[in-house]
Parts: sequence; structure tokens; C-alpha cells
Amino acid sequence: MNVLLDTCALLALANGELPADAADALELAPFAYTSIISPWETAIKFHKGKLKLPESPPDWFRSVSSRYRIIAINLDVETAFAAAKLPLLHNDPFDRIIIATALTRELTILTSDRTIPTYPGVRTLW
Repeated sequence: MNVLLDTCALLALANGELPADAADALELAPFAYTSIISPWETAIKFHKGKLKLPESPPDWFRSVSSRYRIIAINLDVETAFAAAKLPLLHNDPFDRIIIATALTRELTILTSDRTIPTYPGVRTLW
């Protein structure tokens, strides 16, 4: 099973706070991904003062991605349209892109978010 780390999972991983079941799934996954949305969301939170990082957001993301062999998935047209068609269970555009990315690529999302698993067809762990 290939996994997609949402932003909270990426931050938890970098901080050594990923729960055991999520860490096991990440370790066993042939490929681990994150949406290109996650570094964008991280940078926004950093620049608003809502998130502290040990280095600049680009350096932090490159370091974490390299250390854990995480592949960033770029946003494409198919995913953008899939995100627009999702039910309006919440209005977080970052989460909607992450959900659509997982659905269009058949990935399991590692997340602590409690709304994401309520979307039809979404597989999650954590």
C-alpha cells in the first residue's frame, strides 16, 4: 500500500511524533508521497507565525523529503477537478486537494484529521 502524508502527518514525522501504526505503514509502503500542497500550507503557517521550523520552509521540506524518501506529487488538472467535485464536508482547500490526490492515485492518507475519513472512498490510517 502506497501512502500519502497529509500536512499534519508530514509535520508529525519530522518531529518524531508519528504514531506507531502510521510509522509502520510508512516504513512498509513501497512509495510515500505528499501533495505539493503540504509545503505550501506549511510555508503559509510558518510566515503567519503559527508554526516554528528549524530552518526555512523550503530547506525544511527538502530535508524531510530527502530523509524519509517522500515524493511530492504536483497538482494536475484531473486532481483539481476531482477536488472541486468532492462533497462540501468542510471548506479547507488544502485538505480537498490532498483527498483528491489520494482518490485519483489510489493512495491511503496518513492523517490525524477527523474530517478526511468521512469523505466517500477515502482510505486513511492514524
